[in-house]
Amino acid sequence: MLCMKRPVFLEKMMQYLDKILKLVKKGRIKTKYSHYNLVYRRLKQFIFSVDCSGLLEFWLSKEHPYALAEIYDYVYQQRPVAKDEIKRLYSFDFYDFFCAVKERPCCCWQEVNIAETLQRGDIIAFINPKRAGRFGHVAIVDEEIKRNKSKIVIKVIDSSAVEHMSDYRQSNKKGIGHGIIELYLQKNAVVSISFHPGQVKPRLVRIVRLR
Repeated sequence: MLCMKRPVFLEKMMQYLDKILKLVKKGRIKTKYSHYNLVYRRLKQFIFSVDCSGLLEFWLSKEHPYALAEIYDYVYQQRPVAKDEIKRLYSFDFYDFFCAVKERPCCCWQEVNIAETLQRGDIIAFINPKRAGRFGHVAIVDEEIKRNKSKIVIKVIDSSAVEHMSDYRQSNKKGIGHGIIELYLQKNAVVSISFHPGQVKPRLVRIVRLR
C-alpha cells in the first residue's frame, strides 16, 4: 500500500534496520527486551539488550543524530533536572515530543495526518491514558497493510516484551523483531490499539515522519 516515494535518506535508514533484523534472524545478533539499553559485542556476537525506546534511540543516534538531538533539546526544557542527569529517553518522552511537533519549529520532524497512508519509516508512539507513570510504547512503521474507516493494519519494527500478531521474534517472542498491530479509529483519530486479535486497548497515539 505504500505508494508515496520515500526520501532517499529515510530508505537508507530503514535498510540499517533491515540489516539488524537479518542479523537477529541469523543469530549474529542476540536480542532481549531490557530497560538497561545496552548494545555491545561478545566474541563474534552482538548483544542488543534494549526496550522499545532504546532501539529507537540507538537507530536515530546512528542514522539521524540531528533528529535525536531535537528530542533531547525538548526533554531538557521539560524536565526540571540538570542535562547531565538525563541518561536516556522513555516512550513518554517520544510521545510528548511528537505531540509538540505540530506547534514547535522542527528541522527534522513533521506530524503525520492519520488520513494519509502511513509510510515505511514513520514512527508511532502511544501511552496508556489510565496507567500511572504514563508508560507506553514506540515502534517504527515497516508497512501499512490495509485500512478501512475504522481500522488500520500495520507491520512494525520494535523491541517489545509483548508478542504481536504474525510475530517472527525468537522463541520467547521478546526483543527486537517485527509483527503486526492494529490501530482503531474514531472520528479520524486513533483511539485504541491491538497486539492480539480481540484484545483492544485504549491508547493516546501520535505518529510522526522524519525529514
